[in-house]
Amino acid sequence: MKKTLIRILAVALILACMMPVTALAEKYPDGAIDIVVSAKAGGDTDAYARILAEYMKDELGVPLNINNKNSAIEGTREVFNAENDGYVVEFFHASSLLTQICGKTDIGALDQTVCCVPVVDATSTLVIPAKKFSGIDDFIARALAGEEIIASVNQGSYAHLACLLFEKAIGANFKYVDSQNASERITDMLAGRIDIFFSQYGSISQYIESGDFLSLGVMSEERNAFFPDVPTFKEQGYDITMDKIFYFAFPPETDAEIVNIFADACEKAIENPACKEAFAVYFVEPSYNNPEASLTMLQNAYEDYKQFEDVLKGN
Repeated sequence: MKKTLIRILAVALILACMMPVTALAEKYPDGAIDIVVSAKAGGDTDAYARILAEYMKDELGVPLNINNKNSAIEGTREVFNAENDGYVVEFFHASSLLTQICGKTDIGALDQTVCCVPVVDATSTLVIPAKKFSGIDDFIARALAGEEIIASVNQGSYAHLACLLFEKAIGANFKYVDSQNASERITDMLAGRIDIFFSQYGSISQYIESGDFLSLGVMSEERNAFFPDVPTFKEQGYDITMDKIFYFAFPPETDAEIVNIFADACEKAIENPACKEAFAVYFVEPSYNNPEASLTMLQNAYEDYKQFEDVLKGN
C-alpha cells in the first residue's frame, strides 16, 4: 500500500511539473515573437529573415518582429540567455559553428534548441573588382606573382573560410582585413579598397550585371539554374564547395511543442508560392527541414567544419 501511494505521488508530481509547459504550449503563440537576426540589416541573412517573417505571421496569427544585431556573437548569446517561452528565436546561419570552432565564442547553434532549417543557400561565390582584374586566370596569375591581394572577411565566418580555402587552393598569400557584413565589403570593393570577398550571389548580382564585379565561380556541386552561365569552382579545378545553412533556433530547453508549432508555420510559409517567388529574387529556392533533420544537418556541418580549425585560427 505504501509503495503504491509513493508511485501515485511521484506520477502526480511529474504531471504537476509538466502542466505549466503544456498549458503554455497549448496557447502558443498569444503575442508577438521576436526574431533575433544575428547580422546587421541589408544582407542576405536579414533579407531571408524578413521574407520568412512576412509569410509566417499569417500561419502563426501574431506579428514577428525583426531585431537585428551587430554580430553573430551578440545575437546568439542574447537568444541563448532569453526565456525559453517561445517568444524569442534566432535566425542565423551555420557560421556560428565556425565562430565557435575558431574560439571567438563558446556558444553556437548546437547549444540552443534547433527548430528548423528553411534555407540551404547554394549560391555562395567569391567576387573581385572588374576594373582591376579580367577574370579568375588574371587574378590567380597576379596573386602568384606577388601582387598584394586584400581579402575582406569576418574572422571565423563563411567569408573567412571561403577566402582561406581559395587562397590555399591556388597557393597564394592574401592580406586579410576585417569587415562585419556584405554591405561593408560591397562599399569597400566599389571604392577600390579590397580585391576579393565572399558573398551569396543574390547580394551582389546587381554589381555583376552593372560590370562592377566579377564572380570567380559558384561554390556548389553544380551550376545554379538561376544563373547558369557562372561555372562552379569544381569545373575550374578547385574542389571548394560551401552551401550556407540558415536556421531558426530557440533558447536551450524550449518545449518541443512550441518548437514544432513554429516549425510547422515555417513549413507552411515556404509552401506558399508567393514566398518562393520572394526568395527567387535572391536566386534561392527555400526547402524546409524538420527539427530532427535540421539538428542532424547542423551536427554534420560542425564535424565537417572542425577539420578547418587550424586554418581558421591561422595555424
